[in-house]
Amino acid sequence: MGKVGEWKASYYCNGSKTWIYGRLIIYTRCIRFVEDKEGTNGVDFRIYYDDFFELRKETTSIFFAAITVRVRTDKYWFSSFPDRGYVFNTIEHFWKERLFASSESEAPHKTKLLDILYDAQNTLTFTGRTVQRQGQQIDATCTNMNKIHNDLGVAETFIYNLESWLNKWDIETPKVHIDVPENNMVIERAEYPIVYARTQKEKHLPGTLTVSNKSLEISNAEKNLDVSFAVKEVTEVSVHTPWEMTISQLSIGQAGRSVHLIAARLVHILQTLEVLLPGKINYDEPPCDVGDQDGYELDSERLPSQGDESGASSQENFQPRSSSTAAGKDSKTVSDAEAAEMGRVLQDMRSMALGIQDEQDRQLQQLDLLSDSVDKANERIRTDVRKINKLT
Repeated sequence: MGKVGEWKASYYCNGSKTWIYGRLIIYTRCIRFVEDKEGTNGVDFRIYYDDFFELRKETTSIFFAAITVRVRTDKYWFSSFPDRGYVFNTIEHFWKERLFASSESEAPHKTKLLDILYDAQNTLTFTGRTVQRQGQQIDATCTNMNKIHNDLGVAETFIYNLESWLNKWDIETPKVHIDVPENNMVIERAEYPIVYARTQKEKHLPGTLTVSNKSLEISNAEKNLDVSFAVKEVTEVSVHTPWEMTISQLSIGQAGRSVHLIAARLVHILQTLEVLLPGKINYDEPPCDVGDQDGYELDSERLPSQGDESGASSQENFQPRSSSTAAGKDSKTVSDAEAAEMGRVLQDMRSMALGIQDEQDRQLQQLDLLSDSVDKANERIRTDVRKINKLT
């Protein structure tokens, strides 16, 4: 379970009627509040996304901007954020994506089919890269053949001038050209929900990333285009964590552009970008707190009861997660979230397979043209040799 972000915050204890100050930490499967208090009696609890009933922006009775989380019959108030909108958008994004459903640590026996799909997806991705490199080699060969035909044209011009000077017959110089298409792979247009900003420190807003063969487009929550990068103009993609990356465009003599985005499905986005932007994706060293290393046992987590007078993390004042959730972990049936994840993987595989098929069809056409071009070049060389032999 990875750590996404951490902010200073306060939590309202309904029992003692006081605000407790500490830190709100967002993970890929839950949120956690830790009190700024030394010792073992401080408030420290988690709320899992699968227990969320409602997430809202609200205002307290003394006009503090707050975020509320409703869990069954309880309601939790969090306030004193440096940027409430950024925190709310991040929590909402990961809650909607529900990454916990496909986590291997939560249900290992349910992910065997997903592992098979991921392996097949990785194999297909590797095949796509191999086909792409093969296409680049064929295109380079076609370009070299164009140069050979140009050189033959120059040679035939010399022969023509020489024959004209010797009052020989005229020679027509045929022109042969092989079209090399600009796009090597056909990527099916795909959309991914994200949270984005111009820089990592600015307020992040919800939006959508649209990936296509020619561009990377980011639209805001109203579906209006906000940022657009041409694929050819993207300079670098820096991957900071499994959920964060920065897309940069640098131009000589012009101001550079960049956008920082957070996405629960960043792995799926990167698989497409690896094909579109080979050699332009750089992976940063992961921060030391990217994983959950605080020693917590995930299945023994408890939520604080709103009737807790002290706000301390004693076992008798904590409410266990529902037994239905625990029973669901032992079930071998595929959940809706897992089925949705499988559907996304299969959709990505279908897009890559179609791209590979289109690239193979294009390469076969290029090979046919290249074969014809080689035959024409050989015939032109033989003809030129015969003419030179006659002149000598």
